[in-house]
Amino acid sequence: MPSEIKNSAKDEPPPLSQPDICRAFPKDLDKKVDAFKRQINSASAILILTHDYPDPDCIASAYGISHLLSFWGYKNPTISFGGFVGRAENRAMIRFLNISLIPYVLLEIKDYDCIILVDCFPGRNNVSLPSNIKVNAVLDHHRMDETGEHPFFFDVRQDIGATSTIVTQYLVQTGCPITKKIATGLFYGIMTDTGSMGRDNSPEDLACYKLLFDKIDHRLLAQIEHPDRDIEFFRVLHRAAETMVIFDNAGYLRLGQVSSPDYIGEMADTFHCLEKIEFTICTGIFKKNIFFSIRSKTHDEAGLLAETIAKALNGGGGGHGKAGAGRIPFQPEHENEIMDKFLAVIKEVFNISKNECTSIIQPEA
Repeated sequence: MPSEIKNSAKDEPPPLSQPDICRAFPKDLDKKVDAFKRQINSASAILILTHDYPDPDCIASAYGISHLLSFWGYKNPTISFGGFVGRAENRAMIRFLNISLIPYVLLEIKDYDCIILVDCFPGRNNVSLPSNIKVNAVLDHHRMDETGEHPFFFDVRQDIGATSTIVTQYLVQTGCPITKKIATGLFYGIMTDTGSMGRDNSPEDLACYKLLFDKIDHRLLAQIEHPDRDIEFFRVLHRAAETMVIFDNAGYLRLGQVSSPDYIGEMADTFHCLEKIEFTICTGIFKKNIFFSIRSKTHDEAGLLAETIAKALNGGGGGHGKAGAGRIPFQPEHENEIMDKFLAVIKEVFNISKNECTSIIQPEA
């Protein structure tokens, strides 16, 4: 939501007009949209695939692209994801916006002649798609190591805060009507990935944020932002508070086994507001993988740090300036060993010279 509340109506800036908003869009947006449309031309069965354990940005992006495809006359595009949806807000988003998603494990990939990836890139370890499967198009906003040509259309803009921004631009450029539910989903996708415009955002994100704000269903947004929670959330919250320690200017939480990897990013966000720390690192174990999330308050290196840590332990990671994440596979019998190695790596990466740490829970007298 807007970060500053004005004192009176006369202080409010005038709303952006459509031409004002479009001026913030890429000058070659029409060419990008045309190239995207050509790449999926004549497809009869389209699959839109998000990254595993989808967050609001990739859910909204897939929802928006499905809406655009329907506007173009493509029937019943399928939205799918690997893993499952664990975070309460994400489940509420899917429920209240009536978004239809099918788990990847229930699909027959051979039934689709066109595959579109949103908020992820083929070949990464966070998307459930075999490397031999042809991809037709990719829309993403994460950093690309790959250079040169690719045999598919891709619009990857790492200076953009959310893939939902790119999808919003496509809808505006094509004249596709943006319904209240579509607007609410895309707005929430941008809001969560940019921290309500508090991190990793661009003028394009802000333009789409303002455009969508006037179109959203505010009641639905409130229901999504404040969902009912199960008991497990509070158990994880308690465990996070018990395990959090502070090394220098970095807070470190070790959740152990979790029922959903979504808790890791959620706890990193929750505890990142603790005063006097610059970085928050949260880990959890799920299905023979260490999942971890990094948050930064002023430094713009969280994504690079996540990538560095993951690579040092034979995993994969990435992200943006102030938010990063990664996944590190390991064998269960080596859990303690890999966690000790992880702690050693983060001390090196974050230049933590002292072994002393402070628990945020004071022992009872």
